[in-house]
Amino acid sequence: MFRVLVRPLALIAAIAMALALAACEETTGDYVEVTGGGFLFNYRIAEATYGLVATARRTVPPGTRFVAAFENPADPLPDGPPLPVELISREGQKRFAINSPPVKNVIADRAYAVTLTLFTPEGAVIETHETTYRSKIGSEVLPDKPLAIGPGYAKNPELKE
Repeated sequence: MFRVLVRPLALIAAIAMALALAACEETTGDYVEVTGGGFLFNYRIAEATYGLVATARRTVPPGTRFVAAFENPADPLPDGPPLPVELISREGQKRFAINSPPVKNVIADRAYAVTLTLFTPEGAVIETHETTYRSKIGSEVLPDKPLAIGPGYAKNPELKE
């Protein structure tokens, strides 16, 4: 008789645990937190970009617009306009990676500002996050012309041997 009771009790315990874990999700506070990001220098194509990664702290409604405003190293703040990039969330998405367009004139050890704003599909602001990123190297490490071109990284014919 003990064996007969073990299976239903295990099933009940598993269901109770699943319900408890489901109840652990936060229902208040920020939807996301900025958990990563930084600069990426690709010497093969002579290009630098930077980006950020945000991770959901609670369920992000599908259709939420993520707008990242990256400081432009070629035309820095406060006078230069930022480089905006938009991403729209999907159902169940937990990580959100947003990269800047290619940037020039990155200066080593200088802080570059990024503002991430979340909007409802209707356009109302949900929350805003501000952060900065620094590069340990500057744009001077990149070649003047790409070393490779095309999807197969073919050698750039403009370069001399």
